Amino acid sequence: MIKHLLKQSKQSGLEEIEQVKFLIISKIAYFALVVHALLIPLFAHVGAITLALVNILSVVAWGSGIFLIKQGLTSLALRVFCLEVLIHAVVVCATLGLDLGFQFYLWTISCILMIDYQLSLKRAALYSLLMITTFALLYIFFNDVPYQYTYPQLIPYVHLTNIIIAGLPMVYAIGLIREITLSQRIELTEMASRDPLTKLYNRRFAKKLILATYRKSIEAEQSLCLVMADIDHFKQINDTYGHDKGDAILVNIAQAICEFLNETDIAVRWGGEEFLLLLDNTDEHHGLQKIEALREYIATLDAHQELPNLSVTMSFGLIEWQPLASLESMLQQADAALYDSKDAGRNTTTVVKAFCLQLDDTDAVN
Repeated sequence: MIKHLLKQSKQSGLEEIEQVKFLIISKIAYFALVVHALLIPLFAHVGAITLALVNILSVVAWGSGIFLIKQGLTSLALRVFCLEVLIHAVVVCATLGLDLGFQFYLWTISCILMIDYQLSLKRAALYSLLMITTFALLYIFFNDVPYQYTYPQLIPYVHLTNIIIAGLPMVYAIGLIREITLSQRIELTEMASRDPLTKLYNRRFAKKLILATYRKSIEAEQSLCLVMADIDHFKQINDTYGHDKGDAILVNIAQAICEFLNETDIAVRWGGEEFLLLLDNTDEHHGLQKIEALREYIATLDAHQELPNLSVTMSFGLIEWQPLASLESMLQQADAALYDSKDAGRNTTTVVKAFCLQLDDTDAVN
C-alpha cells in the first residue's frame, strides 16, 4: 500500500514540479527580457555599440524562449536561454572586462539547468559544469581586459548590481522548489494516514493518534468515549447491489459521521464496514446522546441515489475510557457492546456499564 501511495505521490509530484518549473522559467525569462532590453540603450550610451547590437539579439532570444514556453517546449526554451547567457557573458567580458560582473549570470543559468527534468541528471550536471568552467576560464582569458568606456567611477556599483540581479533568480527558484518539497512531504504523510476510499484515518495511523489524545485527556482530566460502529447487513448489500454501490454507501456513511464529530474527535475506518470513533472531552452520557443522534440520522439517509428503496442502518457499542485502562481493553469491550447491539436486532446503541480493567504497558499513559 505504501509503495502505491509513493507511486501516486511521485506522479502528482512530477506534475507539480513541471508546473513549478514552468513558473520559475517563465518569471526568469520575462525578467531577463526586461534587463536585456534596458541594456541596449545603456551600452549604446557608453559607446559599446557592439554590445548594444548583441543585446538586441539577446532580447530576440529571450522573446523566442518565452514563445517556446507558451507552446509547452519549456526544456527547449531553457537551452536557448543557456546558449544566450553563455554567448552574452563571453562577449561582454571580452569587451568590458570582468570588473562589471556580467560573468556571474553563468552561475545563475548553471543552477536553473538542474531543474530541467527532461535532461538526465548526468547531462544536466555536465551542462552546469560547462557553465561554471566557462566562468573560471573568463578569469584566465579576460582578466586583463581594461574598461575603456565612460563612467568608470560607476564600475563598483554596476558590479554589485549584477551580482544581486544574478542571484535573484537562484533565490526565487530554490524558494519555490523548497515549497513544493514541503507540500509533497505533507501530502505523502496525509495519504499514508488516510483510508483512500472514505478519507477517514486508517487503522495503522489511528492507534498512535488515539493514544496521544488519551494522554492529553489524562493530563487535562477530561473524559473520552470509544465507539465501535458497524453497518448493518453490509455483506448482503454488497452481494445484492455490488461492491461499487457498497463503496458509495461507505463514503456516504463516512461523510455523515464527520458531520457529527467535533474537530478534536477522531474517526477511523477500522476495517471493511466497521468504524471506530473517539469522542474527545465527552463522558458516557453526552457520548450516548451524540451517537444516538448520529444513528437516527444515518437511518434517514438515502443510502444511494440509484437505490432509493434501500435503507442503511448502523449498530454501535460505546464505552467511556476508564483511567489507566489500556486501549486494547477498551476496544475489546466496545466491540463486545457492538455485538450486543447486533444481537439485540441491530440499529441500536449498547453502552458498556461494567468491565474488567486490563492494563497494558504499551498502551497505558506511561
